[in-house]
Amino acid sequence: MKSITLTFNKYKKAIAEIEKSDLQNIKNLDEGIKISRTCLNEFSILVRSNKFSSKGNEITFFKYQKPFIEGRLLYFKSLRNYWLERPVLGVSKQRKFIVNELKKIDTRKCKQLEFVKYYRLKKRKLDHIYFLRSSDQLELFVDTSHHFKDPEFTTSHDYLVSKIVAQDLLITFFSNELEALKKKKSNVIDENIKPIIFEDLQWTGTKTELLELIFALHSSDCLRNGNSDLKRTVELAEKLFNVELGNINKTLEQIKSRKKDLTKFLNKLTISLSKELTFEV
Repeated sequence: MKSITLTFNKYKKAIAEIEKSDLQNIKNLDEGIKISRTCLNEFSILVRSNKFSSKGNEITFFKYQKPFIEGRLLYFKSLRNYWLERPVLGVSKQRKFIVNELKKIDTRKCKQLEFVKYYRLKKRKLDHIYFLRSSDQLELFVDTSHHFKDPEFTTSHDYLVSKIVAQDLLITFFSNELEALKKKKSNVIDENIKPIIFEDLQWTGTKTELLELIFALHSSDCLRNGNSDLKRTVELAEKLFNVELGNINKTLEQIKSRKKDLTKFLNKLTISLSKELTFEV
């Protein structure tokens, strides 16, 4: 049906703006729920008042188009509950909460693993059973209560596809949340291990000199027996000395291109240290 395609494309455009918005904002989630429900209601009216031009179009609608919307409806509702139930304080508690949510998703997947595989592998052999409406297929329904709510707008497995869509969106969201918490915890640790005495430890040499020192330490294998991450070392130095070192690769190339005094700053340090050690009070 042309009208379904137009409604579907209109929905995708509207929901894309919601998905790009701040999904920590309950108002944005409520708007996503509202838009999804409205579109499903429009679909329900269209399906009742019009016939699909072919079985293929009906399968496409119940296998892809309706679950795309209903899956996002479930996704936004789950996110809303997540923000209302998630621990407010404590990175460890928040991480544990998310891990438990992911475990719940895995448990639900295992209960319908065969169909999940069928859907993920994009098989089509049983589409005429799973995604065409038929009253004699009631025994195929995973959730029969869903069928009784609206038998003209439901097949045996379209709601299960909606759940898979929602679960995929949630997995991506929770994975990003875990990564954000990991970075947050790392920043907290950095602040905690930075002694107060270093708060005013400003680097007054040039940025190139500091990077030359960092490159020397990194190449000497004296940091974690040579297993240290250069980028991480640079980040710590920036925080320690309150300086931004910019493009370290470009600076390294500039150091390598020196025609003389390849280790100019290290030579300067050697001279300064030698003078200090030989100085007699």
